[in-house]
Amino acid sequence: MQVGIFYMPTAYTADVVTLARRVEELGFESLWMPDHPIMPVERTSPFPGGGELPASYGHLMDPLVTLAAAAGATDRIRLGTGIVLAAEREPLVLAKEVATLDLVSNGRFELGVGAGWQREEAEILGVHWRRRWAHVREHVLAMKACWRDGLAEFHGEYVDFPPVWSDPKPVQRPHPPILIAGELARAPERIAEYGDGWIPRFVRVTPEEVAATRRRLESLYREAGRDFSTFRVTMFGSHPDRETHRRLEDAGVDRVLQVLRVSPEEDALARVETWAERLLAA
Repeated sequence: MQVGIFYMPTAYTADVVTLARRVEELGFESLWMPDHPIMPVERTSPFPGGGELPASYGHLMDPLVTLAAAAGATDRIRLGTGIVLAAEREPLVLAKEVATLDLVSNGRFELGVGAGWQREEAEILGVHWRRRWAHVREHVLAMKACWRDGLAEFHGEYVDFPPVWSDPKPVQRPHPPILIAGELARAPERIAEYGDGWIPRFVRVTPEEVAATRRRLESLYREAGRDFSTFRVTMFGSHPDRETHRRLEDAGVDRVLQVLRVSPEEDALARVETWAERLLAA
């Protein structure tokens, strides 16, 4: 099973280029970044982690720009969003950003998408909260239209545009892997329709639930005439020990992202080195 690092980049924490290089040197498979385009000052949406929202959530760098910097500093590691709030981003612009990042990274990008947890943030950015997954679906389908060869055109409820040129095209064809977040009952149907993988959260699913969802998805892929052999499960978070990783791998998890919390550069680098010794050493 592959092991990646998830990091929340800010202007006052570990330098992303330094971290990316060290992650690659230590042998980790990938580096992932989160997305919050804005952070409202006033909100009633509860923080999923419990308690008060950490101040760092209001200071996050843009994940696509940050990952482009990481791409230029590395050669091997995969680079992903965990997750882009696809409903909150204009899909024609996001499609170009994703394709460009895939190009400059030589086909190393993976697009994790989700609908988010904060109603206030979504509504400020024009999302109908109760229909946020409908927004995500159309934005992903519109981006896929942009990534196909030739002209792009899309007509939907939330996204509607005439034929346009949308270039560059991604290196990975037909597009970078699209991983859908969430553990709700609708997640398998969403993945089977417009995703290529799943990003559940370690704190929300058991290994048994992962295995059952994989079986359900294999059936849905078969019904849709899709190839299940390329499907992947990326677990967001985990206890950093080999026994936990073994149980997740047995359940069908293909990649685990160890979550590196906001910390000074020295502490962040020490943490990933400890994880490498604990999880990657032969």
